Amino acid sequence: MTRAFRGGIDKRKKVSAPTRIRNWNPIRDLRGLKIRTSETGTEMGPLVDVPAMIRIEDEHWVFERVDEGVLRNLTHRLIVHDSSGAKTIGATENMEIAMQVAQKMATLENKIVMIKPI
Repeated sequence: MTRAFRGGIDKRKKVSAPTRIRNWNPIRDLRGLKIRTSETGTEMGPLVDVPAMIRIEDEHWVFERVDEGVLRNLTHRLIVHDSSGAKTIGATENMEIAMQVAQKMATLENKIVMIKPI
């Protein structure tokens, strides 16, 4: 076996496979992806800060998904201002619930809640 390899491969039987250099132009190659991304972004509308719905069960964090129908029904955003800036604490389906939450936050936690229509 070693004697066969010592002699090498005959020049006529060698496979010639030249290496192909690929010119990658990220701007040209990713143009379609960029166009699709921008079109999808315009269809989705402006970004809205929606806090994650998290609850704790048996000492484990459970992240809940928000139904699309629920998001469409939200009418008022509740915002608390502190030293770090404005922070959205949630959203409600109507003004009555928003007022109840704002009153509870004012009486229990001494915080002022701004109610902003969505």
